[in-house]
Amino acid sequence: MTEPLKADRGSGAPGNDLRVRLTSGVILAMVGLAAVHLGGVWFLALVGIVGLLLVHEWDRITTGNGSGALAALHGGFFLAALAAGVAGRFDLALLLTGSSVPTAVLFARLRGIGALWPAMAVPYVALPCLAMIWLRFDATLGTAQVYWLLATIWATDTGAYAAGRAIGGPKLAPRISPKKTWAGLIGGVIAAVVVGGVTASGVELPHPLGLALVSGVVGGWSQVGDLCESAMKRHFGVKDSSNLIPGHGGFLDRLDGLLFAAPVAAVAIGLGWL
Repeated sequence: MTEPLKADRGSGAPGNDLRVRLTSGVILAMVGLAAVHLGGVWFLALVGIVGLLLVHEWDRITTGNGSGALAALHGGFFLAALAAGVAGRFDLALLLTGSSVPTAVLFARLRGIGALWPAMAVPYVALPCLAMIWLRFDATLGTAQVYWLLATIWATDTGAYAAGRAIGGPKLAPRISPKKTWAGLIGGVIAAVVVGGVTASGVELPHPLGLALVSGVVGGWSQVGDLCESAMKRHFGVKDSSNLIPGHGGFLDRLDGLLFAAPVAAVAIGLGWL
């Protein structure tokens, strides 16, 4: 039986080295934007690779083994759901994502591993990846929609950080994330509304004013994703999800907001909330 990853097995990422953080952050942003712009196999490859790394990190934290049999099972379900989404069968993709949960629970119990946290690996990763594919491969607005979503998330993170540092005040969830404040949450949402609306107009998406309001919802929900990932890491005594990104930790650390926000953005656009 493997043990969950402990704090002293964290990434050891040099988070205090600003130059390392900026360099790796810029490289990640450039790779992501290039894949969005190119679309097709480049975008799918990026989503697939990052998705598998996210599954690896999730299992590494929750079971102590990110490359064992359970991780292979999760990876198989994720790739199958992704393939169904690429084929336009999002109904089948959602069915595969849902069926991964009881399968993973049974598999984990047979191996004497706690089942609840590991079983959430595929839904946590596959749903946002499927949402990104659905948004990007819209025949007319795909690229613009993903640009808008990414700009909204980046604005939320920046606004939350700036407002939290400048204003401070009451803590948002001190037991989960001691540094987050209500001022940061409000600042992040305001930044999301402004930047989301401006970006929507700039990339010529329809109803930019409506999208500005949706941006606020998406930005606020991304902060919930940040808190949930912090709660998961705190539960398992982990500082960073991995050391794959110099200065930042892992992909779960960097994409926690996007993982929650992407499905909400896809639902909002799909239901015509604009």
